Amino acid sequence: MTRPPTTLDILVRRDADDLHLSLSGRLDAHQVPGFLAAAEPLAARTTLDLGGVTFMDSSGLAALVRLVRTARAAGQDLGIVNVQDGVRLAMEITGLYAVLPIR
Repeated sequence: MTRPPTTLDILVRRDADDLHLSLSGRLDAHQVPGFLAAAEPLAARTTLDLGGVTFMDSSGLAALVRLVRTARAAGQDLGIVNVQDGVRLAMEITGLYAVLPIR
């Protein structure tokens, strides 16, 4: 049986106005510091691609909320794309799916 990944891989593409983060693996308490370090500072337009995220705990959800608040306070655009079913379920249970900028 194949075990799910226990790490988070982050592919970062950044230019003057755009930041694109493609995440793959688990976004949990152990991975949040590296995720936030890769995401900050945010760009004028930031995209978080969660297509490869297999698991997200409350720490991961809190990190998303933190980035969304930071972007909004700075007048920046942040969008979340490719949310997988398991992660979507965690967002729906917590009520965050309706308030996060999911595209």
